[in-house]
Amino acid sequence: MPHSTKIHKQKARVTRQLNKGIGNLQKLKQKHFRNPVEIKLANHSLGDLRDKYRPTHKPLHPAILHKVPNFIRMPIDCSRPLILYGSDNGLLACRVHLHRLDLVQRLSDSIDNLPRLKRWLSGKGIDRGDYESRHYGVWGPYMSIPKYSQEHRSDGDMADEFLETNWELFHEMSALLGELAPGVFKQFQGYPMPAGTSRDCGAWSSCAVNNGGKNASETNIHRDVKESRYGYSCVASCGEFTGGAMILYDLGYILEMEPRDLLLFLDSLIHHSNEAAQGVRKSLVAFTQENMNDYWKRKYGSVLRRHVRKETLKRKKAEEKQRRKASEVM
Repeated sequence: MPHSTKIHKQKARVTRQLNKGIGNLQKLKQKHFRNPVEIKLANHSLGDLRDKYRPTHKPLHPAILHKVPNFIRMPIDCSRPLILYGSDNGLLACRVHLHRLDLVQRLSDSIDNLPRLKRWLSGKGIDRGDYESRHYGVWGPYMSIPKYSQEHRSDGDMADEFLETNWELFHEMSALLGELAPGVFKQFQGYPMPAGTSRDCGAWSSCAVNNGGKNASETNIHRDVKESRYGYSCVASCGEFTGGAMILYDLGYILEMEPRDLLLFLDSLIHHSNEAAQGVRKSLVAFTQENMNDYWKRKYGSVLRRHVRKETLKRKKAEEKQRRKASEVM
């Protein structure tokens, strides 16, 4: 039962553990985020992006595409993290250089060790581009009880070995999430995974393993609309390449990337794509689908943040309507 005493005690225990972990991460933030480049975007806010969210893909307006040559380009800076905030101080994106070369090399080697995969994305949702991609971990936008992905089940021991090999990298990515978005960090880990599964991607439930190969072409513009509307995904780049900058169309920014860069951002809210890369470009994307939140709502009675915000907006509109009526009477 969602409201059983056992579930409440389990939730309280997990919350205490997560709060303790976040406290430690906040101390690390003071050490790791010295002298960051912090930019507040006056014309964009986290709240507005969430309010504009739609669970379906629509082409960007041509006017936005015409502005791409004039987008602000942020060059690579390995010594200083880059953090983009909205006008409401909400976190929009963060690029940080990972100084653990061993973890990045381990990721690159483990991707190379996976069997070749025919590109299958063209038949599942929007076509994101010409590259190999497989999904590991727990997800399932069309299932009432999420389970391991088809690729995970098909690859079996190879999938488990890949996740185990890169657990330290997932830990680093999760620490970045906990340092910058502690609320999401707790949200993603506050409830158990479905029976027979585990949380193998750090704070996230799933990951995408991408291999663009040599001289990877530009990826197509998209949003990852099935992923958590109130969450963040994290990209880890590896290989030997130049180029491949991330274009954030809704923000008007282009973030140059290089191997060992981590990018934490709102991939379900922000239209994005990669510029073409020269060399061999590979990446790992950790994410949690919105379906997981729906499952936790059904199973444990968790509160969905999208419902809370919807009710808050309705209340504000009703209050504003009453104020207008009162002013008209006066």
